[in-house]
Amino acid sequence: MKRSLILLLLISMVFITGCGPVSDTSSGKQTIRVSLILGDNSDWYLGLTKWQERLEKETNGRIKVQIYPNASLANNNQRTELDMVQSGAIDASLESTITLSTLNPAFTAFSLPWLFPDYQKAAEFCDGPVGTKFLGLLPEKNLIGLAYGVNGFRQITNNKREIKTPADLKGMKIRIPLIKMYIDFFKLYGADPSSMNFGELMTALASGTMDGQENPVHVLESAKLYEIQKYVTVWNYSYDPLVLCMNKGFYEKFSPKDRELLERTAREAFSLQRDWVAQHEIETLESLKEKGMKVTVLTPQQIEPFKKSALPIYTQYRDVIGAELMDSVMKTAQ
Repeated sequence: MKRSLILLLLISMVFITGCGPVSDTSSGKQTIRVSLILGDNSDWYLGLTKWQERLEKETNGRIKVQIYPNASLANNNQRTELDMVQSGAIDASLESTITLSTLNPAFTAFSLPWLFPDYQKAAEFCDGPVGTKFLGLLPEKNLIGLAYGVNGFRQITNNKREIKTPADLKGMKIRIPLIKMYIDFFKLYGADPSSMNFGELMTALASGTMDGQENPVHVLESAKLYEIQKYVTVWNYSYDPLVLCMNKGFYEKFSPKDRELLERTAREAFSLQRDWVAQHEIETLESLKEKGMKVTVLTPQQIEPFKKSALPIYTQYRDVIGAELMDSVMKTAQ
């Protein structure tokens, strides 16, 4: 069965559990407006849809969720979207920890190169005490983190050549998201990285301003990057979690019982979303091949020279992340 059909079926299913509807009416009827930078064909949207279904079912429609794809409330700008959630102009959004690192550099820790060996270990980290500690950094930024989802392990695409060795990156113009560590990372290989909002990416690639970019494979498909990029290298260099963020003041309008409901249903929905992303990555790569992309999957031996060259990043960002927090991250992740 094609992945698109499976995705459609999952979105249409009701997320059934043994819990009955919640009848707490202390906070009255409420609509949550939630934004995401990707479209309604993305795995991000899948997670939000499952949260919507679960929350509306358990409250008999007392709490509703309106989803706004492509950051349509924020002019397709991810940083503007986050600013609007902080101010309360948007109630909630789905944000990468990359974007959250612009609020607190400690979130840079999630993006450290080759920090996590696989999806399972990364999910355990996010759900554990260290992941919870990171969510505790958000209230001071007027945000509440309800749950972790996943964008995926980030891969690299380009129009120049296959990337198999560090030397293949030399001189390549690579678009990266708004995080300084990725600039320092790609410069280690002699590449020419530039930070750019995701909303500007397609134009930059189509015009040749950028040779390539890096994103998880499901983004390559949902954003149709296969139409303007020829090569994709799978190297799992950076894990990219998502956080369902809610404006703190908006969150505090809900009763304690409803707050627990918001968080529980979010965790349930995005646990499903994380499983979906991990299980369908190979299928998505096959789909990209069918659409004309040259897919190169690096072996552990081929990745080793890249990892060795990236070691200075860990020393460079120890103080940025915080020495104590860095030690906790390294001990738990590895």
